Parts: sequence; structure tokens; C-alpha cells
Amino acid sequence: MNETELDQLVERVQGGDRDAFGEVVYAIRKELRIFLSAHASSIDMIEEVLQSTLVVCYENIGKYERRGTFLSWTKGISRNLLLKEIKARSRYVTHEEDVLERIVVDAAMNSLQAQDREEAYVERLRNCLTKLPGESRKLIEQRYFNKLSVRDLARLNSRTETWIAVNLFRVRDMLKDCMMKEAAS
Repeated sequence: MNETELDQLVERVQGGDRDAFGEVVYAIRKELRIFLSAHASSIDMIEEVLQSTLVVCYENIGKYERRGTFLSWTKGISRNLLLKEIKARSRYVTHEEDVLERIVVDAAMNSLQAQDREEAYVERLRNCLTKLPGESRKLIEQRYFNKLSVRDLARLNSRTETWIAVNLFRVRDMLKDCMMKEAAS
């Protein structure tokens, strides 16, 4: 089910159709379970957080603004509940001195924190790309998104390969400086 169809179901729920929420759950439960499985420390935690997510989702579905991001919105709820559960579990295993459980919980926490760092890095990169001058941004897009070689870029842009290579180097330096400034702020 695509995001538009999912938003149509959500609209029905927001309009008072309680049965449509069952269809929403059916549509998103697999993706949520996969998301949680990547970070949770146990199967029980996956199921507990999934159920909590669905309850919170139902209680707050009226606040969702239909714009094709319902699954992301729900994953955000799920992520926050998972983080809360992992922190609670972390406090418990510290007192219980269960070394193996501690390792599993720490790995789950590290997984979520790594995802946060990666998402922050990607957001900084997006911001920096938008700040590049048009020709520089186009060159980066052609090289790294379209995977064109320096030779192909030179031909396409009526430039020498040396010019392309030097400018790519300069643009990468600009991006690096921007990323460092974004990280510091």
C-alpha cells in the first residue's frame, strides 16, 4: 500500500470510521515490526513497543496531517517509545548485574544512537548541498547521484577533465567546511 492510499485510510479513521484503523494496522504492522527488530533487544520488546505504538497512534491520529508521511510519523512514535523502553530496561539490568542482558541492551541503545547520528549527518549534508552555487550543485549531482565519470562530466559540460577534477575537489572542500559548521551549531 502506498502512502497516498494509507493517507486515505487515515482520513477515514479521522472521520470516525473505527474499522478503518484495523486496515491501517494491517498496512503498517509489518514495516513497524521490521523497524523495531533492527533496534530492540528482544522479541518481547518488539511486540510491547509495537502494541504501545498502535495505541498512541490511535489516540493521536487526529493530530496527524495527511501529507503522505503516515508511516514515518508512526515510526517516530515507535522510535520514541522504543528509546524509553530501552532506557528503562538499561536501568533494570544495571541493578540486576546481568552482563549478557546488559550487552544486548547496550547494543540496542547504540543502534538507535547510530541511526540518529546518521540521520543528522544526512540532514546536514542536504542543507549544505542546497547552499552550493547552482553550477557546483549540478556538478556534484552529476558526479555522485548520476554516477558520471570525470571524463563524461568533461564532455557533458564542455570542460577539460582537469577543470572538472579541480572543481569537484573545491566543491567537496566547500561541503566539508559547511558540514563542520553545521555540526558545530
